[in-house]
Amino acid sequence: MKIKVNPNRMELLRLKRRLTLAERGHKLLKDKLEELMRQFLETAKRMISLNEEVQAEMEIITRALAVVRISQPLEEIEEAVPPGEISFKLQKGRLLNLAVPEFELEKVEPASYDLLTTESELDVALKHFQQALPKFLEFASLWKKLELLSNEIEVTRRRVNALEYILIPNLKETIKAISARLEEIERSYQVQLMRVKEIVRHH
Repeated sequence: MKIKVNPNRMELLRLKRRLTLAERGHKLLKDKLEELMRQFLETAKRMISLNEEVQAEMEIITRALAVVRISQPLEEIEEAVPPGEISFKLQKGRLLNLAVPEFELEKVEPASYDLLTTESELDVALKHFQQALPKFLEFASLWKKLELLSNEIEVTRRRVNALEYILIPNLKETIKAISARLEEIERSYQVQLMRVKEIVRHH
């Protein structure tokens, strides 16, 4: 669809400059889209691998806690094992123009408890929970990263399509129409000029 502008040389130059910028922007956005897709696939692959590791840890923890629960009531376990301490910090990494959250584990201190009054499987559960905790935090970071990448991919794809299928074709069509119109005017001017010269020659 042609853009409504006055068919003159100034507009033609302006539209040509705009087309150059649009084509350059289109290439940059396509490159960005490819990089976003690459990052998305890498993150998804890491998440799948990490999920398998976390599931394996959780199975061990669940089995160990099941053994503990069979031998001891929950009230006794809660009384024998006081709460421990966990702390982590949130940082922001950069990925292209995105601020990606990154969780970093600072401290894990399980509470001390009497080994004689608790099942040995409790030690197993706590040990594997400590191993799984950094993976939980990484999984949370990756999940948010995937969400941000997905949104950015959608926005970037829309911009690429708008340039590729709407703006650039419209600019090209308008430039072609203005060029044709200016050539027509030029030919008309040349015809008039030749007539004037013919009249002058006969007088």
